[in-house]
Amino acid sequence: MKAAVLAAIGEAELSRPTAVNSALAANDRVKYLLSLLQMAAAHAEQPSQPAATMQDERLACGIDDAALDAFTATARRESSAYLMPHVDTVLSRIADEMRAMAAPVLDEHFAARLRAVLAALPCATDNLLDAATLAAITTASPPPGGDSLHRLVMDLHRRLNAAQLALAEETIDGAAAYGLTEADRPSVAAFMAGLNRTAALKFNHPGLGTTATRCGEHLVIQNDIGETEAHVVVIHVQDLSVTVTYTDVHDERLRFFQHLLTPCAPSWETTRPSQLDGGAAFYLTKGRMQSADEAALHHCLQWLGSRLVFLIDWNRARKQLRGLLPNNARIALLRWAADQEVGQRAFLELGGATLVNQAIEATAGSAMHFGDRLCDVLGVAETSEFLRFVLRAATDCLVAHRSPSLLRDRVRAELARHFRNERRRLLGLAAGHASLVFELATLARDSVMALGGSPDERPVGRGRALEHDADRVVADVYETIGRRPDYAMFGPLLHAADDAADGLEEAVFLLHLLAETSTIPAAEPLQRLASLLVEASQEWLKAVLHAAHAEDRSSAEDADDFLVAIDRVAALEHAADDAERAVTDAAVRQAADFRQLHLLTALGERLEEASDALKQASMLLRNYLLGEVLDG
Repeated sequence: MKAAVLAAIGEAELSRPTAVNSALAANDRVKYLLSLLQMAAAHAEQPSQPAATMQDERLACGIDDAALDAFTATARRESSAYLMPHVDTVLSRIADEMRAMAAPVLDEHFAARLRAVLAALPCATDNLLDAATLAAITTASPPPGGDSLHRLVMDLHRRLNAAQLALAEETIDGAAAYGLTEADRPSVAAFMAGLNRTAALKFNHPGLGTTATRCGEHLVIQNDIGETEAHVVVIHVQDLSVTVTYTDVHDERLRFFQHLLTPCAPSWETTRPSQLDGGAAFYLTKGRMQSADEAALHHCLQWLGSRLVFLIDWNRARKQLRGLLPNNARIALLRWAADQEVGQRAFLELGGATLVNQAIEATAGSAMHFGDRLCDVLGVAETSEFLRFVLRAATDCLVAHRSPSLLRDRVRAELARHFRNERRRLLGLAAGHASLVFELATLARDSVMALGGSPDERPVGRGRALEHDADRVVADVYETIGRRPDYAMFGPLLHAADDAADGLEEAVFLLHLLAETSTIPAAEPLQRLASLLVEASQEWLKAVLHAAHAEDRSSAEDADDFLVAIDRVAALEHAADDAERAVTDAAVRQAADFRQLHLLTALGERLEEASDALKQASMLLRNYLLGEVLDG
């Protein structure tokens, strides 16, 4: 009617924008009515489930008939049809709204299609709607050569959006706008400032077209995001309040979108599922954000606009990363990419998973086998760090117009570094274990020096705790070897070093028992042997620490220090053999009873066995560094 009045008073130039705006409003009402039919059918199929009223959707699209809120609850299944009281009224409304929607863009093609789909609408005066007829009405993918009401709605919506763009009275930083008030323009500009700041990250992908208009008391901003038909974001701004309505076929991307807006502290309605294409699900959510003042409102709109580019091809990127990371880690990676304003589009344009797989083929060697995921070999944390580098490097490559071959070389070099990192990590674990062995040796020596004083149980508890910590390190090493069998040599190396930890912990326990005897024989040779173990464990720790740097061939000093420490461990093992014999000799000559004799000889054996274990571990590490790393 507004269009007719404008034409009658000679303002025909305004009639078309008004008609397009009215037609877009009719589009919202048609979609509500189609969803109402689908939700009613869903309730008829599962009457035990609560029926959705769709009241919010009704009010949002401007339909005042509250009786429609009970429509879904009254639906029942009857054979091959649905019993829906007053369904004839709903179908009649759909026909009226279709005519209003088509009016501004009605050409011969659309007129013929409109007549056909409206002629196919049943009268349903008996309140029965055949299930097959409902499916034919609501499907967006009719058979080849066919048509459907839903398909026509979608095609008309596209034409109306194009007409709206063509009729724009002004452009605000790229947004096609009409019917705005002076107060609306700063809000549109704020949204576009955020959108334009990150829009380049979509690179060659279409999307992010924005229109803005005033509808009653609301400023309405609509963005097309990308090409996915059920992917829609509509923003209503009234006073200091922002309401964003978002639909998506992927519930995980919907939750991702909600996460993106966390800084704006929106209040989200419960996500509601609906149906698409006769069964495929899509999801709808609505968030409301209240600002304290106009500056906060514009900041919120700017942030919202800046996040939309990170939705484009989000699910495709998640699938591309499937062979590299588990799902939660993939989503965390994409969140990081959005937070850092890196995004996933450059990664996809430059090959996606293929870019990484080519680097794996060129770099991994025997570290990976068919069927392995990168995270199964490097671990989730290390793989995530590597992929953050890949996403950032890909974006830098396209932004700076660098060569893709340079990117491939950088990715290969970075992956090689991460594979080497696993060796460094294992050497780091070995160093941590060596420090525990040194603490145990020091504890054993201090317990020897304390013999003759009051017995103290604390060293026993401390020794047990240190030995348990050492066991956990060994378990971590074996878990890594399970992922990286090319580092299997670290298993026997840590096993030997852990024998030293076990022997020293048992020595601390035996020393506590010895301290409870009346006199302490063989004190001097025992102190000598315990001191040798402290020195040997210290040299072992030095060797492992130097080994972490000795693989760098430019570090000749570290390599030499490593070899000196290994040689020193061997020399100390020979000295420990002599010291252990001295303990045995003194025990035989000085022990007051069999108990003391047993404790002293057992102590000597445990300490000497710990020395042997350190020598064995040092030889394994020496052979590995000389044979596979320095000569490799």
